[in-house]
Amino acid sequence: MDVWRKIGVTIIFGIAAIVGGGLFWVLSEDWAVVFTYLCIVGFFLLAFLCNPEQVVNEIVVEEEPSET
Repeated sequence: MDVWRKIGVTIIFGIAAIVGGGLFWVLSEDWAVVFTYLCIVGFFLLAFLCNPEQVVNEIVVEEEPSET
């Protein structure tokens, strides 16, 4: 995974952390719930950035050599 894709993934997870953290705060008004949510999001971000092949399986299509 190249650097620009890692930056993009981090931005997407950051948006989810900000919006979700705000929603959890409004619904629960408890900082422990918000920090738990942020820890879960951070765990998934690190898991995805460290080893994305295990998180997302990409289908690799091998081209067959053409017979001419």
